[in-house]
Amino acid sequence: MATIVEGVRHSRTLKYAHTEAVEAGDVIVANGNVLVAVSDADAGEQNVYVYRARVAFEKGAESIGAAVPVYWSQSSGQATASEAGNTKIGITVEAASAADDEVLASLHEN
Repeated sequence: MATIVEGVRHSRTLKYAHTEAVEAGDVIVANGNVLVAVSDADAGEQNVYVYRARVAFEKGAESIGAAVPVYWSQSSGQATASEAGNTKIGITVEAASAADDEVLASLHEN
């Protein structure tokens, strides 16, 4: 799950029909890019997704510094600093401690 910090109006979006149903804030990977759903949509229904913005992503119990590349883990459904087997989100815009539930990142297309 993710929260678009800047609001959709200040973000870059695209239209895409995902193969599964999504809810607003769901994170998907499409064609090697991390996207965040703007609203709910059924499977196969065209929806608006954010591909460039400041976004708060859920993360696990790891510390992540500022200006660090961050990745989306499909298996855990969380952001991580580990590149192995994950899809790049962008870079962090502020540090997150191990106790933080989220990390703020600059989402950018790959």
